[in-house]
Amino acid sequence: MRKNRKNIILGLVISLMLTMTVPATNAYAKQVLLQQGANGNEVLQLQAQLQQLGYYSGGVDGIFGPGTFSAVINFQRDSGLEADGIVGQQTAQALKSSSTTAGSGSASTETTMSADEVLRLQTMLKTIGYYQGGLDGDFGPLTRSALLNFQTDSGLEADGVVGPATLKALQGASAAPSSVSRGSNLNRKGDAVVSLARKYLGTRYAWAGSSPGGFDCSGFTSYIYKQLGVGLPRTSTAQFQAGVQVSKPSVGDLVFFTTYQRGASHVGIYIGNNQFIHASSGAGKVIITSLSDAYYSKRYLGARKVL
Repeated sequence: MRKNRKNIILGLVISLMLTMTVPATNAYAKQVLLQQGANGNEVLQLQAQLQQLGYYSGGVDGIFGPGTFSAVINFQRDSGLEADGIVGQQTAQALKSSSTTAGSGSASTETTMSADEVLRLQTMLKTIGYYQGGLDGDFGPLTRSALLNFQTDSGLEADGVVGPATLKALQGASAAPSSVSRGSNLNRKGDAVVSLARKYLGTRYAWAGSSPGGFDCSGFTSYIYKQLGVGLPRTSTAQFQAGVQVSKPSVGDLVFFTTYQRGASHVGIYIGNNQFIHASSGAGKVIITSLSDAYYSKRYLGARKVL
């Protein structure tokens, strides 16, 4: 009787183990690799693949936000996959296969340029404000994105390949800063700040927020500048001590206001035409406001140049 009881218990244990093993295997097969909210180099690679395939037109910033999510869904639909916006193993494999096919038609820049040539390319793109990564000679997602943006802005075919026309345009653009004023170069950087900031219009306001999931005013400014390699203090009060004070703001400068408390309690980014972009608690999101606005004009403290 006791032996039979042991056999029964042993059988139940084995049965339970087998039952647990099957879902674990299925779970591995459906393993989530990337999904909305993720960030880092893997997201950079994902965005570069989607951009190469024509599904993603946003910035290659390593942040899996709404734009990346939408691009993944569209790719999945066209590939006959479950359109859930989640990059699992099937989606990752399909992306890899599609990227390989897309690049097989002609020699890509990645495979035809030496490390020294890529380093020169990165240097030129950095000089004219398109590339913000490290000068490492590696044609990665950031380099490709910078090249594509330059080609688009220059009216060239955005194919990610440094052909004769692209090289000539790069040489002309990168030589320009040496013959123009420093102010023109700063304007280019300011334009880059504003261009990035505009991508987050409508992002919800969140107290103490400093990510695309939600921003407060200084969280928004510190995040934007960080993406472009400029470190800022976290609070508006501390940011008011950064950089150089200017009597009149230029595109990309920080503008400050006294709102709910004395001192610099609110900050935004000047975008030109007497307007600034900021995370507004009143509006509950990132918006653009005129400096002539009745509320803000009375509370304007000044501007600081941090580029």
